[in-house]
Amino acid sequence: MKTLLVYIALAAALFTTVAACSGEKSESGLGEPLRVRNGVFKEGPLPGSAPQTPPGPGVTVTAIETASTVLRPGQGEKTLGGRASPGAVAVAVAVAGLGRGYWLLPVDGPDPLNNNELGWQALVEIGRDVSPGPKELRIVAIDANGNAGTQRALPVCVPRLLPDNLNACDPTIAPPAAVVSLTWDAPADVDLVVVAPDGRVIDAKHPRWAAADPDAGTVPPTIDRDSNATCALDLVQQENLVFSEPPGPGSYLVFVNLFDACSLSAVHFRVSVAARQARPDGHLELVETESTGGTLTVNLANGGAKLGTYVTEVAF
Repeated sequence: MKTLLVYIALAAALFTTVAACSGEKSESGLGEPLRVRNGVFKEGPLPGSAPQTPPGPGVTVTAIETASTVLRPGQGEKTLGGRASPGAVAVAVAVAGLGRGYWLLPVDGPDPLNNNELGWQALVEIGRDVSPGPKELRIVAIDANGNAGTQRALPVCVPRLLPDNLNACDPTIAPPAAVVSLTWDAPADVDLVVVAPDGRVIDAKHPRWAAADPDAGTVPPTIDRDSNATCALDLVQQENLVFSEPPGPGSYLVFVNLFDACSLSAVHFRVSVAARQARPDGHLELVETESTGGTLTVNLANGGAKLGTYVTEVAF
């Protein structure tokens, strides 16, 4: 145990030296598309040589471990881990082609069950404005002298903010037929409310609507979440009415309701409508067909007693 603690202290000191002596300006990285909560942001290109098999000389990233290679926009904290070869004191993480730099974080102590390789773990956050589609995450090990080895690549994918069945990651997967989406910009309890053609209300408290017409489809349109419900903040700040199958014909009236302002004075919102369309290659994708925005002030908060503010009418 004493040896392990000494190694960890030495690695932390060497990591600090690498970060301080890299000659690059350290920034907070808050505006970056990829953020590592337990890392230090460094401007400039990811160090090391391009991925190759077998890797070149120097320290290397020997393993990458993650429960999923899907990096969801706005995801608060995704754990990414792995191991590096002995001699590494830090690893650097970036998404190829995105952002102004990379994130540097120290390695842990040696793992005797894996040839004394050094563990590492990154707590990753993904920005909401990252473009959807396949990406390549790159990680590289760095030694005590600041020398980086061969980068290791991990194919990942960023799905759309709209629930699209991961169509942005795999275009052979069909997206929903249509989505009505509400987003807002502050931690308040705001609800998407839709009045169906037969007058029934679809909202977070009544998330499913089964049409009376048996030909309208077997999967009812469904609201996917009650975000920030009663000010228990999940900070997703998005609710979607998802039509897995083509909507039943008629007009759907869209409202936005401020259930609880959660101590805020105002909230800005955006409502968008997207429909399934065919691409030139024959694959299907969700395409936004209309959008509108507005502001809800604290005096409109009603605890669900009203439908809320009328926004638009969507005809299918």
